[in-house]
Amino acid sequence: MTAARRLLLLLTGINLVNYMDRYVVAAILEPLGKELHLSDAQLGRLTFVFIAVYMCAAPVFGYLADRFHRPRLVAGGVALWSLATVGAAFVHSYPALLLTRSLVGVGEAAYASLGPAMLADGFPEADRAKTFTWFYLAIPVGSAFGYGLGGLVAGSWGWRASFLVAGLPGLAFALWMACQSDPERGAMDTARDDDAGAPYLQRLKHVFLNRIWLACTASYVAYTFAMGGLSTWGPTLLQRRFGVSTARAGVVFGGLAVVTGVLGTFLGGWLTDRWQKRWPDAGVGLSGLTLLVAVPVVAWALATHNLTAAYLMFFLGMFLLFVNTSPVNALTVSSLPSSIRATGIALNVLLIHLFGDAISPELVGRRADALLLAGLAGGDALGRALVLVLPAILLSGLALWWARHRPAQA
Repeated sequence: MTAARRLLLLLTGINLVNYMDRYVVAAILEPLGKELHLSDAQLGRLTFVFIAVYMCAAPVFGYLADRFHRPRLVAGGVALWSLATVGAAFVHSYPALLLTRSLVGVGEAAYASLGPAMLADGFPEADRAKTFTWFYLAIPVGSAFGYGLGGLVAGSWGWRASFLVAGLPGLAFALWMACQSDPERGAMDTARDDDAGAPYLQRLKHVFLNRIWLACTASYVAYTFAMGGLSTWGPTLLQRRFGVSTARAGVVFGGLAVVTGVLGTFLGGWLTDRWQKRWPDAGVGLSGLTLLVAVPVVAWALATHNLTAAYLMFFLGMFLLFVNTSPVNALTVSSLPSSIRATGIALNVLLIHLFGDAISPELVGRRADALLLAGLAGGDALGRALVLVLPAILLSGLALWWARHRPAQA
C-alpha cells in the first residue's frame, strides 16, 4: 500500500470516529435531558458549545498546519477529543457536560483543518473528487454508528455508556497517526503556487478574493445550518411525534444516515469524476440541483403524521443532501493554493459552523419551546420548529448555481 493510500485509510477511519462522537449526543438527547432536567434550548446548546469552540480553534490549527508537522497535530487533537468524550460519561451537572463538549471541539478542530489539506497533497487534482468520496463516506457511516450504537447502548446500559463506546476507539487512531510522515505541500498541484514565498497576510487576502472558495463556503454555511438542525433533532422528532423508543429512533435514523450517506456521497463523487472531463462545472451543478430538489422533500418529511411517509421522505431528502458532500469539498480544497490551503480550509470550517450548526440546533430548540408554550403538542412543536432548515437548503443550492462558470479569482 502506498503512503498516500495509507493516509487516506487512516484519515477516513478518524473521520468515521469523529462523526460517531458527534452524533452519539443526538441519539441520547431524550434520556440525557430527563436525567439532568434540561430544556430543549439547553440540549441544543450542547451542540452550540461544541461547535463554537471547534470553529474558533480551527483557524489556530490551520495557521499551525501551514508551518508544522501535520500528522502530530492531528494525533494530539484526536487524543484530546477521545478523552473528553470518555469524560462525559462521568459528569453529573450541565456545566461539566458543556466543558467536556467544548474540549471535544478543540480536539476535532485539529483534525478538520488538517485532514483535507493532507489528502490534497497526497493525490493529484484529477483524482481528488474520487479520493474525497471515500473520505466523506465516513460521515454517514460514522453518523450511523453514533445514532445506532448510541441509541442501543443507551437503551441497554444508559446514556453514560454511550459516551464510553464513542470515545475509546479514537485513542488507537491517535497513536497510529502520530507515526505517519507529512506529505509534501503542493506536490500534487498542477498549477504553480506563486504566493508560496509571499507574506502570510498577503496569501490570506487571496483566499477572500477567490470566488469559488467564497461560493462554496456560502453554500456550505447554509447546508451546515440545515444539517445541524436535522441531525440533532431528527431522532427526537421520531420519538415525540410517533412514540418511537430511544433505541429504535437511534437505529432507524442511523440506518437512514448510513444508507443515504453512502449512496449519495458515492453517487456525487462518481458522477463528478465521470462528467467533469466533459463539463468542468459538473460537480457544482449537480450539487446545486440536488439541494434545490431536496427542499420540498424535507418539507414533506417534517409535516407528515404518517410514520412510513416520514421514513420515506427522510430517506429521499437525506440522500439528496449527501450528494453534495464530495464535489463541493473537493472543489473547495482544489481552489486554494497549497501555501495557504490549511488556513483556507480552517477559515471555511470557522464560517460554516459560526453561521451554521453552531446556532441551528439551539434556534430549533428555542422555537420548539415557544411553540410548546403556545399549546402545540411536543412532536408538532418540534416539527414546526425544524421548518427553519428549509430556507437554508434553498440558499445552499442557489449559491452553487451562482458559482457555475465563475472564475476562481475576482
